[in-house]
Amino acid sequence: MTTEQINQKIVLTEAAVKLNQEGTFTIPRLAKDTGLTASDIYRLFPNKKAILRFYYPSLVIRYRAMIEEIEDFETYTISEKLSNFMFTLFDLMMEQREFVDDTFDTMVFKSGKKTPFHKEVQALFTEFFTTDPNIAVSAGFLMKDYFYGFIRDEYLHVIKFWLNDGSHGYEKSMALTDKLTGFVEELIYNKTIDKGFDLFKYLLGSAGLGRKIPIVGNWITEFFEGEDKA
Repeated sequence: MTTEQINQKIVLTEAAVKLNQEGTFTIPRLAKDTGLTASDIYRLFPNKKAILRFYYPSLVIRYRAMIEEIEDFETYTISEKLSNFMFTLFDLMMEQREFVDDTFDTMVFKSGKKTPFHKEVQALFTEFFTTDPNIAVSAGFLMKDYFYGFIRDEYLHVIKFWLNDGSHGYEKSMALTDKLTGFVEELIYNKTIDKGFDLFKYLLGSAGLGRKIPIVGNWITEFFEGEDKA
């Protein structure tokens, strides 16, 4: 799909959401409001429901376009990237808060399957983590598909919390986001386990511990030697 087609889909979805909340959403009315023909619309979407459902993945697509304009975004820490994403989507969803209140559960949270929004969020999180140079080597054992899926699902719970947050200026949601992203950063940036591996490697090699632990010691020594050659 071309950039122009994606932009057209976003424009259609934004207009459709507005009409839906007014109770006037029809394809002819959408065509009139956007200047596109009904044929143009059906080339991009199979039906009316698909247009509305595209609202959620379109948020991530719009965010990707936004970060291209952020100078030195690649230098942000993982907590800064995650927080920036979450706070920005809060702002975007506030623009269509009534629609989000009405549809988030059915279209995303309780959909019973992985929606395009799930996939877009997980893909973005995967990029954040896999391109971060500060992540501890030992954290690599955690960073598999299930880890990114877990972070994605926790984020969906944060949205649910935000939707039900009655605190002034959504202070509780802001605090929860800061604490969650700070915890994730501490978890994957912590070099303690890395240092433990270095110490163990030294004890097995330079300190001769490997020779004092038959079979197991030899196997671990060979493992670390293989790591060095790699």
